[in-house]
Amino acid sequence: MDDEDRDQFGFTFRVLNKSGVEHENVKITIGGMENGEFIGTSSYSFPKILVLLNDSDIPGNKYKPQTFAFYEDRWNPNLAEVKAISDKAYFTIQLDRENPFLLYDTGNESELLSFMIPNDNIVVNDYGKFYLSIKTGNSIFGEFPIFN
Repeated sequence: MDDEDRDQFGFTFRVLNKSGVEHENVKITIGGMENGEFIGTSSYSFPKILVLLNDSDIPGNKYKPQTFAFYEDRWNPNLAEVKAISDKAYFTIQLDRENPFLLYDTGNESELLSFMIPNDNIVVNDYGKFYLSIKTGNSIFGEFPIFN
């Protein structure tokens, strides 16, 4: 059985950096919301996020995303810890030497990116697909293509 045929647990990231700036020491944190306050439980630090130039080899898409945390290296935060705080998981993102800020949804930039934690506290296969988009001015948004 090939790796792509096996169940993969946790999150894998596709990052599209159109900000014009390379980023190092970027950290995403998962957690819950309690009384309107974010409480983080686990973090993932990205390797260098490159500026992605136009890529004419991708029809209909000017930019090619980077992929992080795939196959056995998927990010597997303990969702039971998050569920002890709230039924939904939320995220903050932190750029190098800046304060963390809450991550908003790409499809609805006024709504926090979140998802209902599965009953078994496990994210498997494409449910763990996590898109991050870094735009000009370093505004960052996230999306779960299948959760929406």
